[in-house]
Amino acid sequence: MRFLLKIVLFYLLSVNIHAQIERADSIMAAEYSIKSIAANTKYSDFGATFMGEKLVFSSTRPKRGIARRVWRGNNQPFLDLYIGDLKSNGEVENIKPFSEDVNTKYHDAFVSFTTDLKHVYFTSNDKVNRKIKSKSVKLFKGTVGANGEWRNIENLPFNSDGHDAGHPFISRDGKRIYFVSDMEGTLGDKDIFYVDISKGYYGAPVNLGPTINSPEKEYTPFIDGDLIYFSSNRPGGKGGFDIYVTKLDGSLPEPINLGSPINSKGDDISFIINSEKLQGYFSSNRSGGKGDDDIYTFVQKTTITICDQSVSGVVKDKVTQLPLNNALVSLIDSNGNKLRTISTLANGEFYFGLDCALDYTVEVSKNGFFGTTSGLETTNANGYEHNLELLIEEKEFVTRNGLEMLNVASIDFELNKANIKETSINTLGKVVRLLKKYPNMVIDFRAHTDSRGPDGLNLSLSQRRAVETITYIINQGVDPKRITGKGYGETRLLNNCSNGVKCRDAEHRINKRTEFIVVKKE
Repeated sequence: MRFLLKIVLFYLLSVNIHAQIERADSIMAAEYSIKSIAANTKYSDFGATFMGEKLVFSSTRPKRGIARRVWRGNNQPFLDLYIGDLKSNGEVENIKPFSEDVNTKYHDAFVSFTTDLKHVYFTSNDKVNRKIKSKSVKLFKGTVGANGEWRNIENLPFNSDGHDAGHPFISRDGKRIYFVSDMEGTLGDKDIFYVDISKGYYGAPVNLGPTINSPEKEYTPFIDGDLIYFSSNRPGGKGGFDIYVTKLDGSLPEPINLGSPINSKGDDISFIINSEKLQGYFSSNRSGGKGDDDIYTFVQKTTITICDQSVSGVVKDKVTQLPLNNALVSLIDSNGNKLRTISTLANGEFYFGLDCALDYTVEVSKNGFFGTTSGLETTNANGYEHNLELLIEEKEFVTRNGLEMLNVASIDFELNKANIKETSINTLGKVVRLLKKYPNMVIDFRAHTDSRGPDGLNLSLSQRRAVETITYIINQGVDPKRITGKGYGETRLLNNCSNGVKCRDAEHRINKRTEFIVVKKE
């Protein structure tokens, strides 16, 4: 079976081929020219990584004069690491195995060296009783000696028997290791994680998140500045595993497929690039290759263009011009799909990151208000920030619990009294204005309490509050025939916070309310 990685390192399941999905790119993929390196064999050669001016990769090729142990999984030799000299034309020469203290009797693959070449992180099998066990792929660290030998091999502390971990990439400063695992916290089948390193201690694994990882498999991360390259078999690719690029901070909504000729109908993985020379390597089992898996070299002919835009804005009351908090703002694509929904802050503000050269709709909704939308068209200008002021109009009437009522805030009273608080005078003014706007409207005022306190006292208190409120409105010139009212105490609770039930204060406040029910409007 081709693409040995699928069998050996992560026991992959079947790969589905999906149709290409068309989309505008917020990262404009570069153009590449590629070729298969002459050093490929009829065996599996893949997983290249830089080691200074040398290239390290994995292979099942036979060693000269040495009988190779064969893995029963595919009747091919176990993977070993090889090293060769890099040439300016992308070829790799003078290839030889790493020393025997580097290559074990089992699978060894996917390495990453620190910038000073003094330490190496690599993927290998964890053995028990000379047998490879399930979930045996682990990450290891070693010290690189003066002659290239690896010493002081240590099993990294975040490995676990119940999960695989592999495909390491160590950051340039050596303070963060990226890797692939199916450990707890995985969003899909296999995700990319990172662990911070400080003074020899390893932190807790962190998932790179849903804008990089998918419900499928992600493999072979490679970091270049603020970009991350990786492989995935997510829907929308050209075949099996495709190579993607996105911003490392996850700020872009989705990664961009590098397209042809980097990606093919086969499996394409292990992308690495020297950003100064714009030259690099990747591995593929595409048709036309020399072996099961081959290493390809490429030259990047154009630069990757990142186009990252944003929209920020504020939602306000159309009449008062005051900012509205907790309004729901949704970002919708040209197909009507809601991409994200957030709530406005206390100052009414919101923010979204955007792809370039796309059409969006920003939709606003809030209880008690008429919603609104605003179209938004992004350009190809990187870093452009759109600004929106979205005005929504408060409704005069709403329906709650099957009853039409005035859309006004609940009247506040002094504690255990019927005195109306000054903060509610504006609300009562709105009630009066609505009654004058609709001269035939008749309303019924209802005052409710929560269950705290004796039932009789609550009923009496709510009745006194109803009388106080109705009296205030009549004193503003409203015909007494147009308003009725009553206090209901705790007889009409909206939740289960009745006598003897322990509830939070916020739950009790739901029941402590007033309502202006519309009896007649016309």
